[in-house]
Amino acid sequence: MKPVVLYNLCDVLTSCDLLRSTQNVSIREQVIMLFQIIGRNQRFHFIGSIYYRFVETIHRYFRIILKAVLKLYKYLIKDPRAIVLAEIMNNRRFYLYFKVWEQYQYFYTLIDYI
Repeated sequence: MKPVVLYNLCDVLTSCDLLRSTQNVSIREQVIMLFQIIGRNQRFHFIGSIYYRFVETIHRYFRIILKAVLKLYKYLIKDPRAIVLAEIMNNRRFYLYFKVWEQYQYFYTLIDYI
């Protein structure tokens, strides 16, 4: 990951009031810990030895950051109804890929109806 992306993510988390720096751990350090645990599949104990923190501290900040990143789903995940073009949806060549799509559309019409 490039540093620009990391700084932008930290700015978004700060501007949405999802994360804030504490006296001991900065926002950048919190986000980097999250990415090391998820991206590299590293254990809390190993991350704690890198950053000289207790495992409980790493675990606490991991849960806080994960909840904050998951709250960004409105901005990161788009509704698939708007993404797929009608030409692709109606093409018989792609029908096998969209068998589930029909059930998905039916489910959304039920939700919109309710």
